[in-house]
Amino acid sequence: MQEHLKTNILNFKWPSSTPVIYLSLEDIEGSHPIHRSKFSKQVKEAFPDTDLSSLEHIFTTFTQEIPNAPSIKINLIKDKELRIYKQFLKHQLKTYFLEKGYIVVKNFVRDVQVWMPSKKGNTADYNLYYKFSFKILFATLTDLPELVVSYDGTSKVLTKSVKDIEETEYIKRCVYGQKTFNYQMNLDTEDKEEFYNSIEFGKAFPIFNLQLARALNIPIEEPDRPKNRYQKYVALITTFAKNYLFTEEFKALFPFKQDAFIDVPGNRINHINPNLGLLEFGKDQYGNKRTHLVPKKAMNILNPYRRPSNQNIKIFFICHTSHKDYVLSFYQNLKEGVNTEKKYYKGLEAYVNIKATASKEHFIEFTNENDPIPEIVEQLESLTFDHENVKYAAFYISPFDKFTPNPEDREIYIQIKELFLNEGIVTQVVDYEKMVVNIENQYNFQFSLQNMALAIHAKLGGAPWKLAVTDKKELVIGVGAFTNQGENRRYIASAFSFQNNGLFRKFEYFDQSETDLLAGSICKAIRDFTSVAEADKVVIHFYKEMSYEELKPIIRGMHTLGLKIPLYILNINKTKSQDIIAFDQNWNGELIPMSGTFINIGRKDEHKYLLFNNLRYKTTVQYPSHSSYSFPIKLKISSPTPEALNDSKMIRKLIEQVYQFSRLYWKSLRQQNVPITIKYPEMVAEIAPRFESKEIPPFGQETLWFL
Repeated sequence: MQEHLKTNILNFKWPSSTPVIYLSLEDIEGSHPIHRSKFSKQVKEAFPDTDLSSLEHIFTTFTQEIPNAPSIKINLIKDKELRIYKQFLKHQLKTYFLEKGYIVVKNFVRDVQVWMPSKKGNTADYNLYYKFSFKILFATLTDLPELVVSYDGTSKVLTKSVKDIEETEYIKRCVYGQKTFNYQMNLDTEDKEEFYNSIEFGKAFPIFNLQLARALNIPIEEPDRPKNRYQKYVALITTFAKNYLFTEEFKALFPFKQDAFIDVPGNRINHINPNLGLLEFGKDQYGNKRTHLVPKKAMNILNPYRRPSNQNIKIFFICHTSHKDYVLSFYQNLKEGVNTEKKYYKGLEAYVNIKATASKEHFIEFTNENDPIPEIVEQLESLTFDHENVKYAAFYISPFDKFTPNPEDREIYIQIKELFLNEGIVTQVVDYEKMVVNIENQYNFQFSLQNMALAIHAKLGGAPWKLAVTDKKELVIGVGAFTNQGENRRYIASAFSFQNNGLFRKFEYFDQSETDLLAGSICKAIRDFTSVAEADKVVIHFYKEMSYEELKPIIRGMHTLGLKIPLYILNINKTKSQDIIAFDQNWNGELIPMSGTFINIGRKDEHKYLLFNNLRYKTTVQYPSHSSYSFPIKLKISSPTPEALNDSKMIRKLIEQVYQFSRLYWKSLRQQNVPITIKYPEMVAEIAPRFESKEIPPFGQETLWFL
């Protein structure tokens, strides 16, 4: 059946008459700031006696007339004035929903977000709100203005006010009237101090978060995670549009071309051949290559591509004294498989093709679960490891899960990872409570064991699978990031590969401010690569749009090396709910577009794309029940050599490479939508900065210890 792709975009008409807006140099009542980046020639000419270059902002009341004030007719062709028009439309959206009595805020990309109260799901402790956001675009997929309508999930607003809560340290964002604010905000400006002092705590209601809920003994329910995200998403935005947007009152502001979300234009849609995502596993007994598209199926019938290089592998455990009895059961299941009628996991050797034995002499137990490190260190110092002949893997049975309220308890597993990395030993963390439940449910347990066996295989230096493409020397650089919310600080990490098959060589991490160090590291990788191989291009997968300041030292380094080859920067992001998405109306009601579908969402001379990575292939009749319905990723391709972007074949190859690298995730068997060039560095950036030494030990720079 031919696909029928729709988007979450509504077309509306250009205004029938040119909007006239009124300007002021002063911040008068009811005015809004216009940033200097929007000062067009016409705006500057409206103030002939004033040098606007020294001003950060001027102000506008939009279409509300200001006596004796200059005005301009917005030129909807000029980019700067089009941005003013966009600001006007966002103001209209905000005003419309505020006048209807709804909570209206800016989401993290500063678009208008509306909170609609739910008729269901409310409890005595909180009221539930559905959140919808709007993004305004101009002639992106069509030749008309476009209103992107997105579903952003839900928020729970407590019925108890700040006034009645003693544990204020757990309060984060609050609803106050029709807006929200951060209760823990820094009072570093007069405006913030003035606002804070004006708050009536009896009218400020905290937004639910786990720490606050635990402190207030609010029952914590399992989050609503629909198996098919597309179905819920599309149903909600469709209902929202029908009830609140396709009304005569709203359409007076946004005259829609039709009361329906638009189709993706056919000339914007492309597909990647699924065989480009083919994976290679271990050869059969006759030396023939074995390939498969789906790792979850392949690992049950094929051997991994490459074993860890050390033939002698030993496993030992670190656990609390009271958990010893379950460790034996866990080890037996890990080593021998599960006791259930349907067996998908028959033991470590059968599943990942490695021999491993228990190292009883290295077993470590502790008595203080809140501070086990001193006990572990004391025992570790008395142990001897044969690193020359044996590869070790330690399983840490953690008494705490990742949702443990005490942050110090959550950090213990990080300390253990670092402690054993310094000893040249990789670790696998196992949640004790989850382990106990799983041991009692052997059928479900085998799927956790599959993922653990896969990760341990990779941590020990094996390669469960690789791309089935013919190996060639090609430099691939990935840079990912993780923001530590507690520190409000972002860390970045990089990964380097010298082959196109996804087998990585080195990992490093930096503070966000250390862009020169990152650039130096990238330049060193380029130098090391070009000293042994001829490169036709350098490709960097970056977690955000790369600024000129970040790019400049890399370009300088390439010039120093005498490289006259193109540099391509691929900005790769998970799509947030506020972005454009697409869904297939013609596929079994599942809505998920075919894997490898990519859609051009850029304006002229922009290389922006949506790329879908999933398990729906041409031959698939029904989407696999075990698979995630992940949203697409966003790509933006740029180059400091503009003519390099004229090569359409190369652009396609770069998109295909991203698709291929999304299939090489070895932490679990679940299909990922983000390539490991971004995902692996992100995982490094999440953990390594929390090490006590703030450094990755040399052993950890060349292993996948973070899986």
